[in-house]
Amino acid sequence: MRYFPSHSRRALALATASHAFGSTARAQPAWPDRAVRLVTPGGPGTSPDVAARLYAERLAARWGTPVTVENRAGADGTLAVEHLTQQRDGHALLFTFISALTVAPLLYARLPFDPAEIAPVSIGVFDWMAVVAPNSPALTNLAEVVAAIREQPGKLNWASAGGDPYLAMVGFVRQQNLDMQYVSYRSPVLALPDLTQGRLQLLMLPLAAVLPQARAGTLKLLAVTNPVRSPATPDVPTVTEAGFPDLTFQGTLGFFAPRSMPASLRERIAGDVRAVAGEPDFAEKVRPLGMVPRAGTPDELARVVDENSQHWAERARIYGVRPMH
Repeated sequence: MRYFPSHSRRALALATASHAFGSTARAQPAWPDRAVRLVTPGGPGTSPDVAARLYAERLAARWGTPVTVENRAGADGTLAVEHLTQQRDGHALLFTFISALTVAPLLYARLPFDPAEIAPVSIGVFDWMAVVAPNSPALTNLAEVVAAIREQPGKLNWASAGGDPYLAMVGFVRQQNLDMQYVSYRSPVLALPDLTQGRLQLLMLPLAAVLPQARAGTLKLLAVTNPVRSPATPDVPTVTEAGFPDLTFQGTLGFFAPRSMPASLRERIAGDVRAVAGEPDFAEKVRPLGMVPRAGTPDELARVVDENSQHWAERARIYGVRPMH
């Protein structure tokens, strides 16, 4: 879809890329001089897709050129990252959950890209992850659901979005001694029918993906994993408030560029992202979807990526998760 204007080593590579061109900065040609492509790992209606389209519309207006959103879903976001590395005209950006760069290397022995080819631009939004279950009047909170699962060892199932939600759920199931089976889906949103029909008992997805069913009463929102409650669901507790603080983590979506993009241009794009994120009516569009706009500098995103990488690497070690070949 086009929007037309109205006129560890991997983490270190990202951090280093933030400064890679600072010493050779010089006057650059006008940018953009053609349509900009915004690549996202989300399928239609997912958090990355929705947020990317909201940003695309506003950035197109600021840049005076169309911004096209390209969906490259699959493989925990690595297909979208790979696609970005193949673009050579300087007019492609990546908008992704950062676990595509920090958690995917922990899950896959081989990646279809070199993380050193990716450079940070700006955080885009903070995303809320939700723990959900079938809607049962008898089970009103996460502690009750956990207790009910323990009563049926080996008979129940769980699923999650890929990346950090998957690692978080692996740890949660193990720490709580839950004898459950993991069910894999080509797309995590395909798990929703199984959840609402009782074939899944526990699911973690971005809040935006489950809000329609939660509002319709077909599933139960148990908790959100973020440190604070979501403005979209102020009555839903955090996992800490629900009694499971170890499940806490922050969903983050950010803008990235090929490493060949000059640092000065990435700084300029980050400034435009900050301007869009600061528009009050933009925030009003994002918050009801279970996200909040949050922008920054390339250096700030590099730090977030580095911290996220270290956090999940330690978690993977504790959980005994090893890369798949």
